[in-house]
Amino acid sequence: MCHAVYQILVWLWMLLCCCGSRVSCLQISNCNKTEVTMIRDMDVLTSLTLSNCSLPHLENAFFMRFGQLLHLELEHSGLSSLDDFSLHGLPRLQSLSLSHNNLTKLRSWSSEPLEALTSLDLSHNRLCSLEDNSFVLYPQLQMLNLASNQIEQLADDTFHGLSHLKHLQLHGNRLMLIDGFQFSGLHRLSSLTLHHNLIKGVDPLAFESNTHLRSLRLEGNLLSSLQFLTQRGLARLVHLNLANNLLQKLEPQGFGNNIELQDLVLSHNNLTELTKESLLGLDSLERLNISHNILSHIEAESLQSVVSLTQIDASFNQIASLSESLFQANSQLEEIILSHNRIEEISPKLMSHQTHLKRLKLDGNALIEANFLQSLPPALNRLSLSVDLSSNLLHSVNLSSLLQFGHINLADNHWNCAWLVKNFLLRAPASLNFARNWSLLSDWNEDLTKVQGIDCIEGSRNRSIVLLSVGEAIHSKVQCAQSYDELNPAPPPLTWPKIPTDRFDSRSVIIWMLVAIAITFACLRWLRRFVDRKEQSKRKLKAINEVYMSKMESQPIRHERERS
Repeated sequence: MCHAVYQILVWLWMLLCCCGSRVSCLQISNCNKTEVTMIRDMDVLTSLTLSNCSLPHLENAFFMRFGQLLHLELEHSGLSSLDDFSLHGLPRLQSLSLSHNNLTKLRSWSSEPLEALTSLDLSHNRLCSLEDNSFVLYPQLQMLNLASNQIEQLADDTFHGLSHLKHLQLHGNRLMLIDGFQFSGLHRLSSLTLHHNLIKGVDPLAFESNTHLRSLRLEGNLLSSLQFLTQRGLARLVHLNLANNLLQKLEPQGFGNNIELQDLVLSHNNLTELTKESLLGLDSLERLNISHNILSHIEAESLQSVVSLTQIDASFNQIASLSESLFQANSQLEEIILSHNRIEEISPKLMSHQTHLKRLKLDGNALIEANFLQSLPPALNRLSLSVDLSSNLLHSVNLSSLLQFGHINLADNHWNCAWLVKNFLLRAPASLNFARNWSLLSDWNEDLTKVQGIDCIEGSRNRSIVLLSVGEAIHSKVQCAQSYDELNPAPPPLTWPKIPTDRFDSRSVIIWMLVAIAITFACLRWLRRFVDRKEQSKRKLKAINEVYMSKMESQPIRHERERS
């Protein structure tokens, strides 16, 4: 039913488009130059998209007849060259995309400035270098995309004249050095992407004039020093990504001038320690990612300056111990990730100030007990807390103290078999995750081919306890089963992640809502007409009554005159 309604609406839309004498938006694919020149109604066309066409070269004034164009996209068409004035005659053009082509050189492509152009996309081409004043004929540009080219060098005045530029994308190129003049004059620049280049150094004055810069991405480069962050030009920076570089240490007070920084990503570097001076000045920092380093030591006072911290990820490091006062100043923490380290013990005082905690990940460590969970502050809402203690060395836990938590993952630990059997005489609540599925090769029916199993240790032997409902086994009347070697249990099967499914078709819901709105408006319009007709009939009837009454009043006067 919903599909049929959708098709009807599509047909109605196509009918309306066909009834119009002219179209303002046109999309063409798999075309050639001759077919483009035969397009009709070019004087009213405002948007033109050409994709997967055969257009290797464009002559001068090729789009001269498309004088009303506002948006032009020419992508995936093998375009390798444009004459000097190929874009001449497009004074109203606002956005231009020439991405996914073979352009090797950037030119003005117009004899006069395109003063209406605000967005230019030249990504995924073969540009190697940018010369001085490359974009001087586009003075109103706000978005410039040069990503995924082969740019190795930027001239000092490449972006001269782009005083309105807000978003500049240069990622996926071959830049090796950012000097002090390449981005000068871009006073309104808000976001700059330089990730996945070959940048080894950044001049300390490189961003001095970019006082409105809010997002800077430098991940995937070869940086070994962060001295450039000490300049005042980055005082309003909010997002900074330095992942996948060669950083070995953080200079003391290196972030002191980034007073508005909220997101800091330092993952996949070679950092060995975090000191009390590493993050000084970051009072607004909310999210810190120092995962995938070689951190072995975090000083007790290293997080005292980041009082606004809500998320910290220190996973995949070599941390063996944590000071009990590490999070003392971070009472706003909602997520703590310490997975895959070497932590053997957690002090009960470590989480004593965490009243907003919602997620705690300690999986992949060497914990032998989890008593710290009983020392969490009373103000913490345990029903909204998710704790991951899987893949540790836990032998036993106090299950009664864990029942009030939202979810606790306890899978793949070194449980004591005697303790496990004692505590699993009753089925564990759903909030505790101990088990995993084991595939049993047997002649049983499909309902019994997967049962819940938990690994445990008895002395020096590894065993597995299988949780099976005896009632189901008796009801199925099985006669035999393949022998099971408890010393060599079957390996767990490969499991695919569960993909959440939506029971509702969003498109159908939107269509039905539109249909309902249309019916409602139609009913209201009909009701309005009905009321208007009623009002008109009442007015006519009132007018007739008034005429009748006036006649009746005039008759006695006439009779009296006749008598007199």
